[in-house]
Amino acid sequence: MSLDAPLDTTGESAPLSDVPRERYEVFRHPRRLYLLEFLDDNGRQSLADLTTELLERAGADPSNGQRRHEVRIDLVHAHLPKLDAAGLVDWDLETGAELVGEPPATPAIFSTLLEADHDVEELVSEVVDPVRLRLLELVDDDQPRSLEELASTLAACESAAPADPERAKIVLHHSHLPALEGVDLLTYDRDSRQVAVADDSAR
Repeated sequence: MSLDAPLDTTGESAPLSDVPRERYEVFRHPRRLYLLEFLDDNGRQSLADLTTELLERAGADPSNGQRRHEVRIDLVHAHLPKLDAAGLVDWDLETGAELVGEPPATPAIFSTLLEADHDVEELVSEVVDPVRLRLLELVDDDQPRSLEELASTLAACESAAPADPERAKIVLHHSHLPALEGVDLLTYDRDSRQVAVADDSAR
């Protein structure tokens, strides 16, 4: 990922803007989000430590040999290779795994997805999209943002959004904002065209 990501209208870097859309598929499984969040907080981790962390997160007994074996197989044959192939982690059986550079979404976004009061798989399915993740970063906790402002910012800085602000407004209005409102992360007032963080959001 480039360190020269474009700036949004507030002058802040847009960390999601240079992530190819196809790489977002790797975020569509909650276990991978847990792994990225854990590695972001703790640095390089052994396979045994990652296995223990995932079992504890699931409320399972980390000393249960059968469950440890199942989670370890899942990590070795599915999740870690996908994260490695996407260029997000460096991993091997001997030394474990660590993040490669900065994750393409902020740790706060991972926490929002993993701690929200919703079915995590449904939430991930609805939210993991370059435009929707960027919207979650753009909408401030303190002040609503207008549909026009968000559309202009996304059209200028997010390659997955339409480059024309008018088209971006239509896509936000009919697709992205209703989806994020449906999982209680944002509110969208269709009359005033204002977007805000939902009161009961985990953000």
